[in-house]
Amino acid sequence: MVLTATPPFNTAVELDHAVCVRSYPGAPRGGDMGWVIPIDQGFLAVLLDASGHGLAAYAVAQKARHTLLENTHLAPADLLRALDNSLKNSIGAAAAVARLQHDRLEFSGIGNVNARLVVDSQQQALKVKVGVLGWRMRTPETQVLDFPANACLVMHTDGVSLPDSLPRGSAKSLAQSLVDLHGSEHDDASVLVLQRQRKVV
Repeated sequence: MVLTATPPFNTAVELDHAVCVRSYPGAPRGGDMGWVIPIDQGFLAVLLDASGHGLAAYAVAQKARHTLLENTHLAPADLLRALDNSLKNSIGAAAAVARLQHDRLEFSGIGNVNARLVVDSQQQALKVKVGVLGWRMRTPETQVLDFPANACLVMHTDGVSLPDSLPRGSAKSLAQSLVDLHGSEHDDASVLVLQRQRKVV
């Protein structure tokens, strides 16, 4: 899906995004969920992996979704703290949060959710702190990075092992191929992709 932000986000550039989730085989629902939400002058992207599988993990992910939608104004590290507080006494979760505004990306993550930023042919693994939201969250660390017109952010749960080189294509085709080709058959698997593209005029 392609989103166009309100000014002063770079209006010569659109955001192509996709989320692909495959639940643990045999489970009707799982704990992996991803969201890309338009916010003031940008976008908020969150990928969450609730601990375990099946309906118990799904219930935790739904609780996290409710907290997320009430707190889209928060910076990534503060949103992780809100999620940690709301998931107390649950089985917990891992999550990565990216906030894109003014061609700048703020990123923070806790647990077994990873991210890679690709700009041209350069790839950078983003920092994620060890921990479990709702149980033992360490102090989140925020990275602030440039997100130029040719940038691509790939966030994935531990049910997906990214290859050294990512295929080219739309966000939807990239997310789907990563889950299909590199997703585990023994875990929930999910990928969230954000990539910039110049408008076709």
